[in-house]
Amino acid sequence: MTMLGRYCIEENPAISTAGYIDVLDRIDVSPHATRLTVSRMTERGLLERLRQGRAAYFRATDVALRVVRVQDQRTFHDHGESANPEGAWTILCFSLPESHRKERHLLRRRLAWEGFGLLRDGVWIAPGEHDLGEILEQLSQAGVDQNVEAFTAYPKLGDVHGMISRTWELEELSGRYENFLREWDVPAPAPLAADALGRDLLLISTWRQLLRETPRLPDAHLPDGWPAARCLDLFRTLHTEYHPEADRLFADILEENRLRS
Repeated sequence: MTMLGRYCIEENPAISTAGYIDVLDRIDVSPHATRLTVSRMTERGLLERLRQGRAAYFRATDVALRVVRVQDQRTFHDHGESANPEGAWTILCFSLPESHRKERHLLRRRLAWEGFGLLRDGVWIAPGEHDLGEILEQLSQAGVDQNVEAFTAYPKLGDVHGMISRTWELEELSGRYENFLREWDVPAPAPLAADALGRDLLLISTWRQLLRETPRLPDAHLPDGWPAARCLDLFRTLHTEYHPEADRLFADILEENRLRS
């Protein structure tokens, strides 16, 4: 998904299985594991299979492109606190039947990317007012919008910190940020990566995993010494270093392994 987000959002080329294998080999993923991953992503509706003779090619579906655009926005653009009414929270409640398992899975992933946390079964919360128009439109298209309710609300109880602690494990998350610093703020990070393309893909994927779990809480609700800002600076510095060579390497792979009309 990181590869698709970095290189396939605009043109969305169909890439051969060999191309995927070439890319993931640079982060020490075996050809068998790559083929299995591509197959599973196709089954989940994230990749579309095309054929030219006996060769198979894959490109991102519309569902995958929506996902990676959200990831790209959060990864590279959304880093400041937005202006919101003080004390406001967005609440989204849903209960989707088993027949809509895929929509339920995608909604949970999208809510996590938007900074929501699971307060209790089917109830997700996020600080501030969130524009849920795109999410609700997708649910409407899937025919499940009647199973979802959304509100802007203000907590009546005074223990907001208690509500936050029941929703997010901030101490554990702080430790993960510290692990990020230990793994990447070193002279030679990502030793399994073969080159700049591998390092950049690993860097972005690792950072995105942190972002998926990070609530966009106001500073007043975060512990003292919260390490996210240091990690963000390190991420930006390393990505700036890696991405020019990574882009060149991927362009060479794409030239050799894309489907031509």
